[in-house]
Amino acid sequence: MKRPILILLLGTCTGTVLAGPESLSACSEGRRPDIRWSPAGSDTVACHQTVLGAWISGAPGSSREKMAAFSHNILTAIRPADLPNPAPLYAPQYQPGDWLETGSTGVPGELWWGRTAHQHIAVGQESHLRLAKANERLPASVRPALQDFLIRRTMAIVQKQPMANKPGDERFKVFPRAAMDYRQHAATLATFDRGLGGNGNIVPGRVANARLELQTTPVIKGMLRFDLAVDGDVRQFAIPVRAASEQESLRATLSAADHAEECNTDLAAYNVAPRSSCIIPNGATFTEAYDAAGAFFGERGSLAAVHFRLRVNSPPRNRVGAIATGLIVLKAQ
Repeated sequence: MKRPILILLLGTCTGTVLAGPESLSACSEGRRPDIRWSPAGSDTVACHQTVLGAWISGAPGSSREKMAAFSHNILTAIRPADLPNPAPLYAPQYQPGDWLETGSTGVPGELWWGRTAHQHIAVGQESHLRLAKANERLPASVRPALQDFLIRRTMAIVQKQPMANKPGDERFKVFPRAAMDYRQHAATLATFDRGLGGNGNIVPGRVANARLELQTTPVIKGMLRFDLAVDGDVRQFAIPVRAASEQESLRATLSAADHAEECNTDLAAYNVAPRSSCIIPNGATFTEAYDAAGAFFGERGSLAAVHFRLRVNSPPRNRVGAIATGLIVLKAQ
């Protein structure tokens, strides 16, 4: 039974993303969890969810997949999909008043985002899971080509080599084109915490003109660019990103090279060696740095959500090392 499509909540977005729920995997499909969960006050539970920005991905013994509960299209709780009794740290709950900004595609379980005073969170079902469901429904005449594609992809991952492509492979890939261009669809106001010196914290800043230019073959890599107001000064940032495969997260990297090391920056640390962090090259005496993680949602990678963190300085305020955190939702053009 299809669930009704919810009305898009007001937020920092414009327009709607049109996609049907047919390819979304329900809780009864895929790697079905034995857990039955319905938090008090929730009216919808979505399974096979990926969560960005809630800091629960490291729950011991759990898989990457999560379950998410909503009430009137407002996120109320998250938990690992395969742990019977997760610790509260890994199963956060939220009150409606916690959310300062919210938005969604309008399709339950597809992609939802929001901001509390301290967190920027995106929750949704990744495109590769939806594609896997669609592939299960392919006619018998196409299945041999799909099986050949899956074998070649697995071998490429094992051998850490680019996949050998054949005509028609695009039918089985998340991305329909070799080059994808994503533009900003929504963004939370970036918040600034911590830092040293100056007079008080930096006020939240608006993200604008975000764009993700993505190469999808032979490797998945690209550049995320966006403007961010830092203490009233609009600055431009460029973050190289890469995904090891269509099933892996999009991660910020040290450079735009095909196999550049992923960022592993402790942004809160004030003594970071340039060789081990993703540095913003602006000549600042106090090191600025970046990190980001994202994923693809919607049908055929039509949406991307990226959670970013920056360590920035504000010379006018004489404040250094402030941690800027934000979330950007982008739509394929």
